[in-house]
Order: sequence, then structure tokens, then C-alpha cells
Amino acid sequence: MDAAPKTYHDYVIKDGQFIGQFEEMYREVDDPWHQSQQPNPYSRMAAALHLRRLGARRVLECGCGLGYYTDFLTRQAGVEILGIDTSATAIAKARQLFPAYRFEVGRVQELEQWGTDFDAILFAEITWYILPDLHEIIEKLRQHFAGKPLVHNLVFYKGTQRYGTDYFTNLRQLIDWMPFPCIAWCEATTESDSTIETSAVFRIQ
Repeated sequence: MDAAPKTYHDYVIKDGQFIGQFEEMYREVDDPWHQSQQPNPYSRMAAALHLRRLGARRVLECGCGLGYYTDFLTRQAGVEILGIDTSATAIAKARQLFPAYRFEVGRVQELEQWGTDFDAILFAEITWYILPDLHEIIEKLRQHFAGKPLVHNLVFYKGTQRYGTDYFTNLRQLIDWMPFPCIAWCEATTESDSTIETSAVFRIQ
């Protein structure tokens, strides 16, 4: 019997274990996380509202993927975005899909290489994938972006989460875990959803 075709889950987190094969995933899967459909609409719109209320003009988006959220935020929040992603394939596809925007291959662990002239840093749905380096990344944020807002979107799972539970399993635990003050937050779900969407803003210091 032929094996079932792989989905993006097979390359990222599976059976509670982190795999992290993002380059392979973008080569093999056309639309991981259904990015073209703008998933997690509550938190994605919330981040746009956060950026507008903050008066942000230039944003560093860490983990831009195929660029669909870059396009959404550019139109909804009126911001100029530099999108970075660890996958060269993702960046190549983003440049093809959205040639008017700037995308670069880069790791969030080295986000300071793009300079510090940004009004806000955006982590949209990437934190589960950088947990082993999160303390290092926080120190980089503290050293290079003190005083700037970190807009942080993350989805939590209703009773099914197996990975990252030693860090946090809900928004309140995330807020308590982060060393920066939280200056705005919201969460949303519906009775039929298996996830809880969250969007928070932390003041880096």
C-alpha cells in the first residue's frame, strides 16, 4: 500500500516532536498552513490593529513564509515590511507572488543583521518553531530593539497540545513567561475551533 502523501505537519511538528524541515516543506508543499487563505483571521486582523494603533511605519516580519500575510498587513495597516524567512524556497516564491515587497533569506536568531530602523518587530505564528533559541532571541531583541514593540501572534491548542508545554500552553502563561511587559493582548476562538488565536504586544526592554 502506498504511503499517504506528506502534509506540512510532517515537516514541522509531528507526534509532539519538533522536526523543523522548513526548506524541504516549502519545496514539497504548495501552500503550507494554507497561507493563501489567511488562516487565523482574528489574530491576523488584531496584529494589523496593533500596528495601526502603535503608529508603526516600518516593520520587520520574522517568518514571512510565502508573503501572504505581508501583503495583508501592508494593505490593512499601511506599513512597509521587510519579510525574512529561513527558507530560500519560501523567499523565492514570495518574491514571485508579491514583487512589490521586500523579502530576504534570514534567521530570526540573527534578526539584528537587518538593522534596527524598524518601528516594530513581528513574530507571526513562529514561536513554537524557535523555542530552543528563544532565550537567545530575547537577548538579541533586548540588545538591539529596546523600546520597540514586539507584536506576537501565536495559536494555542485546546487540550491537544503536546509540544512546548514546558514553556506555556495559553496566553496568560506566555505573558507571564516573557521578560518584557505586555501592553496589549487579545484572544479569540469559536466553539467549533480546535485552536485559540492570540495576539499580544510586548514592550522590549
